[in-house]
Amino acid sequence: MVSTLFTTPGNIANPHPGGLIIGTCDGANIEITREIGQENIFLFGNLSEDVEDLRHQHLYGSGFELNPALREVFDAIKRNTFGDADQFSALVDGIVDHGDFYLVSDDFHSYCETQDLIDEAYKDKEGWLTKCITSVARCGFFTSDRCIVEYADEVWSV
Repeated sequence: MVSTLFTTPGNIANPHPGGLIIGTCDGANIEITREIGQENIFLFGNLSEDVEDLRHQHLYGSGFELNPALREVFDAIKRNTFGDADQFSALVDGIVDHGDFYLVSDDFHSYCETQDLIDEAYKDKEGWLTKCITSVARCGFFTSDRCIVEYADEVWSV
């Protein structure tokens, strides 16, 4: 669960021709869902309103428990399955040793289930194509021209 402002530009720019979004239930993804339709985006994880409570629990509550499936991934990383394990140390340490600020472990099971949904949806080629075309077509709301005009009017008052 990223739940930060920095998710906004990347996800809005991401529907490349034919691309669909898989993302957390927060920020820009909620805005995108309103525009493209819930059936054309794959959301996973905890809700943004739960983030602070989860972070607090990790640091001060019952403690942090690494998702067992994610532990298997980290074990594979430590065995150099994906290359030099040291290249992944900041990622692994941030999750295992430093409170998992982005709640990767909390969202991992939901992410895997959502990947299974994506795999199933992809089998329906016509439905997948419809999702892709609809998603790209409805992302027009997020054009930079509209955003700049909106910021000029509502934020910068120019």
